[in-house]
Amino acid sequence: MINILFEELPDTVEVSGKFYKITTDFRDWIAFFDMMSDSELDQKQKMLTALSWFTEEIPDNLTEAYKALTDFASCSGMKKTSENQGKNNSNSGVPTLSWLYDSAYVLGAFRQVYDIDLIRVDFMHWWEFSALFEALPEDVPIKKRIAYRQIRLSDIKDKERRKQILRIKKAVSFPHEPVSAQKIGEIFSM
Repeated sequence: MINILFEELPDTVEVSGKFYKITTDFRDWIAFFDMMSDSELDQKQKMLTALSWFTEEIPDNLTEAYKALTDFASCSGMKKTSENQGKNNSNSGVPTLSWLYDSAYVLGAFRQVYDIDLIRVDFMHWWEFSALFEALPEDVPIKKRIAYRQIRLSDIKDKERRKQILRIKKAVSFPHEPVSAQKIGEIFSM
């Protein structure tokens, strides 16, 4: 495990005892997650497509190469595994974050909190992006959306509160019909 405060962020992954260069910009890794969630690709196609994240040489052991990429994507060298578990899928396999559907909220949060324009930034390492994303305050809209998606309705005893949370969960679920900013504001202010 590395300390991102003073250790260099990796630009390689280890496969069968050898290090291979990979792409490390956050945009590429968001695209990686989009590719992984593409229901039109089967597992073999995803594995073969993932190999394009190697920038120079593709390892011979494709299974281990794919595992190394997924480990890098999950920032396993930066965080303990137990810290990663449950962050984005804590509700019985129900996704709580979509880089596609939540992109505007991610963009807004980085501008609001860090004054970083994710559209115009030349480069940001995936692990730096992930650390900044994880460190976003709980009161920014993207974190609120994730928090509401994680709530299990069965844990709420009060019937009226459960109805209110259900309305919010429907409003922030994906994919869904576009909801106006005013409507979302009304939902969160309940």
